[in-house]
Order: sequence, then structure tokens, then C-alpha cells
Amino acid sequence: MELIRACARMMPDKAIAGMLNRMGKRTGRSNGWTQSRVRGFRNTHDIAVYRDGEWAERGEVTLTEAASMLNLSPATVLRQIRAGIIPAQQYCMGAPWVIKRGNIEDSHLIERIKSCSKGPPSSDSDQKTLSFNSVARWAS
Repeated sequence: MELIRACARMMPDKAIAGMLNRMGKRTGRSNGWTQSRVRGFRNTHDIAVYRDGEWAERGEVTLTEAASMLNLSPATVLRQIRAGIIPAQQYCMGAPWVIKRGNIEDSHLIERIKSCSKGPPSSDSDQKTLSFNSVARWAS
């Protein structure tokens, strides 16, 4: 019940059903989850339905929105979350990451992210580079 209560704040019933099925969770009668079963469960347990815009009202953004705001790929943002650089919460594996908008807009965090991000190779002319073509020749 707590899992559905937490997820109902983050995503619609259809997405909750998909997540529960991917996690291998079953209904009380050992059935798979559907949108209507999640809706019925929510109604029985007086759990509010997800509303569009609810994240924004709470000052939260999704991983994809954070990536867009930071001009990074979602994979890079996820790497930064897992490294503990970007504070975020995930109720359980498979649930969406919840990121506070204020954290993404914090100038100190933005500087830290930029310093951790790998950029293009150095423009230093003394910098050595490895050519993948030469490596392939060595392997043959």
C-alpha cells in the first residue's frame, strides 16, 4: 500500500501498473496489475490520483527535466545522482527519481557538476592521444 501511495504522487495509474509488473509485484489475488486495478486499489485505500503539474507545485523535477535544465543527457544526470553529486530520491527501484528544482538551480551545484563532467580532449598540443585505429592494428 505504501508503494502505491508514494507512486500515486509521481505518476499516473497506468505507469504505476507497469512499474509494479516489472518489479514482479502481484495483486492480492496473484494477478498482474492494470490501470483499472491500480485505480481500484487507490479508491479502496483513499489514495489521491496523480495530477499533471503536481511535481511542479511541489518544486520537483524529473530526471529528464533536470537533464534539460542542466543541458546534459539523462544518463549523465543519473550518473551524477548515483555519485552523490546531484541530490535526488527514488522511493524504490524502478520508481522515478525525484529532484528538487532548487538543487538544480543552485549555482554551487551547477559549478560542481561542470567540474565533474568530462569535456572534450585537451587543446594542449603536448597532450598525447590514443588512436583506436592503431590499437586495432596491434590486436591483429
